Amino acid sequence: MENLQIAFSLYTDVPKKQVEQEIARQQTLLSALTAAEQTDEVIAAATQVQENIRLLQTKRKNIIGKNVGSVVSSIFKWIMWAILIVYCISLLFLPVWMLLTAFKDPIEYTLNPFAFPTSFKFDNFVNVFSHLQIEIDYQTSYNMLQMAGFSFLYAAGFTIVDLFLTAISAYVIAKYRFPGRNLLYTIGIVVMIVPIVGSLPSAMQINKALGVYDNMLLRILLCHGCVFSGFNFLLLHGNFKEMPWDYAEAVFIDGGNHYTAFFKMYLPMIFPTLMVLFVLGFLGGWNDYETFMVWLPSTPNLAYGMYLFQGKAKALYKSNITEVMAGFTMVVIPTVALYFASQKTIMSKYTVGGLKG
Repeated sequence: MENLQIAFSLYTDVPKKQVEQEIARQQTLLSALTAAEQTDEVIAAATQVQENIRLLQTKRKNIIGKNVGSVVSSIFKWIMWAILIVYCISLLFLPVWMLLTAFKDPIEYTLNPFAFPTSFKFDNFVNVFSHLQIEIDYQTSYNMLQMAGFSFLYAAGFTIVDLFLTAISAYVIAKYRFPGRNLLYTIGIVVMIVPIVGSLPSAMQINKALGVYDNMLLRILLCHGCVFSGFNFLLLHGNFKEMPWDYAEAVFIDGGNHYTAFFKMYLPMIFPTLMVLFVLGFLGGWNDYETFMVWLPSTPNLAYGMYLFQGKAKALYKSNITEVMAGFTMVVIPTVALYFASQKTIMSKYTVGGLKG
């Protein structure tokens, strides 16, 4: 009697054609067994062949379903790639258009705003330094370099103070047990999710009463959101909570105290996280014009200065958009340089371990 066993394992990947050939062979065997004399041996063999055919048909259905799923998955993948490409193009379009416009002269821009510049002209960048003069109360004026200094002072100072106070708060709440610890952690979450726009009038009155209004140094030291700055607090709290207390005990054995454990042990261990938060905070502070518009009107930064310069250029220079785009390009350069300078530090992996035995 011909071999009744299936020619391959049902648990291996085989082509659909091979499965169909095996089904045809098993059906031929079943026809031969049906035509033969119905002995106990023949009936048992026919039953086995019928079971083989059922298993092979199930195998074929699974292969068809897998192929259909693979096609659907491929189509979905290509659709997602297309959406991602369109999204990336939409993100790059405005910066590229801004850069190309900055190298055009006003006439060339008027003729075709979206054309590639016929020649790269740097006159707009030179003119920005002389035209970008912001007057405050018709008494004091600031040039571009002075506003750049305000931008750097606020972005760096605000971010450093914010991260320092937030790191201390997150460390204490994560590593020490004291009454009200859970309440403070809850406040850190609430600060992040509850909108505070409605408190602006009262905050303005309090800032003026305390002398913080229009004072950059006090604004940095008493920065809004410090200690519980939402996302930063939760991220640093999670980092500290995952670190074992054994490191602090090793510091205590060596004669250190709680300050030594924090500043020389735990703080260096989260340095990559702090660098990421610093870069993000610096970028946010550098591009922040609302704070200077509302809280620091007499010390404009570059972002607020460009906001005012855009209206000035439109009024005095008949909407000299090429010069405005050159100014925005120069404002963006420090943030791009900061990103590339800190990229390796942010992406690097630090391995920390080892305790004294």
